[in-house]
Amino acid sequence: MQKFRIPILVEALTMAVQALRAQLLRAVLTALIIAIGITALVGMLTATSVMESSISGQFTSMGANTFTIQQGGMNIQIGRRGMREKEQPQIPLRTAIKLRENLDAQGVMASVSDDLMGTAVIFYEGKETNPNVRVMAADKHYPEVNALELAEGRYFSPIELNEARAVALIAPDVAAKLFPNGGALGKRIRISGNKPYTVIGVTKPKGNSGFMASDNIVYLPLMTGHQDFGTPYSSYVTSIMAPDALYLDATIDQATAAMRAIRKLRPGEENNFNIRRSDSLSAILIESLSSVSMGAALIGFITLLGASVALMNIMLVSVTERTREIGTRKALGANQRIIVLQFLSEAVLVSLIGGLMGTVLGLAVGNGMAVLMNSPAVFPLKWMILALIVSILVGIVSGWYPARQAARLDPIEALRYE
Repeated sequence: MQKFRIPILVEALTMAVQALRAQLLRAVLTALIIAIGITALVGMLTATSVMESSISGQFTSMGANTFTIQQGGMNIQIGRRGMREKEQPQIPLRTAIKLRENLDAQGVMASVSDDLMGTAVIFYEGKETNPNVRVMAADKHYPEVNALELAEGRYFSPIELNEARAVALIAPDVAAKLFPNGGALGKRIRISGNKPYTVIGVTKPKGNSGFMASDNIVYLPLMTGHQDFGTPYSSYVTSIMAPDALYLDATIDQATAAMRAIRKLRPGEENNFNIRRSDSLSAILIESLSSVSMGAALIGFITLLGASVALMNIMLVSVTERTREIGTRKALGANQRIIVLQFLSEAVLVSLIGGLMGTVLGLAVGNGMAVLMNSPAVFPLKWMILALIVSILVGIVSGWYPARQAARLDPIEALRYE
């Protein structure tokens, strides 16, 4: 009995292919129904994988041994999950510098910075960027703490930092827009129509995403940014780098104690500032995306449910149209198992073809998000395997009942069917 199983299966697949070729248009339309459902499933899940990858990559670039002390009040809310922090008093420049100096005295490297603008336009001799350039103020330790490297030029000198000189560093996207042929060093740019700043360096690419635009930034010396763009409501961020990732918790305790002393907080009194680790923030965002992934999967499975019902209906119509063929095959000796296998093979084959089409389309749709976010493409193997498994299951579930109906037909009645 064992030796007949493979030949019978091969015969069933061969007949299934012949039947599908005979009704090519119907087979293509049926496969497209399945493909649409798989596209919805894979596309949505791939898009969430792209967002997770982008978040992880951007925060990993900050370093596993870094954290920040800053004002709270940032809301992270995706769906019902997320984090809402208490409103806290701003951290003025004087406080941030005092904290940096305190930590420097203890041998801990810290950097003070401020995100001055997020929608600036940069001008140079009739050329201008899109109104989405970030402008940041940075101090002497910013490159070491934030892993900022220069492609050409130099960083701010102590004199430029202390005297608030009108100099600037530009990121690659800004340089490409204003200086497509190179030669940015020494040129004078304007930020949103403000005074001119001399370009002294161009940073190396770090990658952009929908969450961080690391290659679309203009950096100014800390005091320059404070004087030109600072407001009474400006709140400065102190980025701190532990000597090693193993000492991160100890360094956080050390920095917390220093900030509490500066803020004159009594023992037992709650911190009125926020400590944010790069890895914990990315974990919060990724965890919040899980609800989006669940919703995407639910929508995809609902779409597949509709596709499976459509496939079952088409297979039932096929059984009705091929009643005489079924009767002839049974009269020639085909038993119920062979008839079931034939029609089940057709359903699974159509569903599998649709699944392959849907997987390719879903990956293209999902990675469209990567193009929009300037992130690397993602090809999640688990979602691709899941899509093919689901396609086969949809074919089996949708084809089983029509196949059983075909197998139960009486051969005499089937031959007399008109």
